[in-house]
Amino acid sequence: MKVLVLLASLLVAVQANAAIMSLSVPGSASGILSSESGWLSGDTSAIDFYTFELSSDTDLSFSLNTAFTSMGMSLYAGEIMMDPGFLFNNGADFFDFAGESLTYLTGTDSFLPGAGNNELDAGIVGSGFYTLAVGGNEGFSLGAFDYTLNATAVSANVAEPSTFGIVLIMLAGLFWARRYQG
Repeated sequence: MKVLVLLASLLVAVQANAAIMSLSVPGSASGILSSESGWLSGDTSAIDFYTFELSSDTDLSFSLNTAFTSMGMSLYAGEIMMDPGFLFNNGADFFDFAGESLTYLTGTDSFLPGAGNNELDAGIVGSGFYTLAVGGNEGFSLGAFDYTLNATAVSANVAEPSTFGIVLIMLAGLFWARRYQG
């Protein structure tokens, strides 16, 4: 039985044709999707995947520009290697057929057609490899459409632990001085 499931998975993986592209962050990219409802149906032939690497803690946000289509986005920790086919989940963890595990971090509403404003504020994320999935979120399709993805990244300033220690020592000194003054 396990052999049959493996063979069926491999056949589906061969037939799926999601685009997996590299993204420079910050930066932008353009793409064309075959359907405006790939996000809701989980059809990876109508979903694009963007992989990128962050070298430091970064405040990250994404926006999508289209003529009129509502889009869905999900951000995952990990780097997708091949089309996940039916294993893809736009609102939870999943793995691809190469065995790469992707951990869901944040995303737009994956169940309401037309929901959202084509923007995703991921907040501060640490260094590592990431995958962003994008697809049409209309619930119906009038055919293929094009889009532009914009990624904004600002290096996050994280306080040094030594600074916190110095502040604590200063407060302790002030407390001690005040205690022995009177």
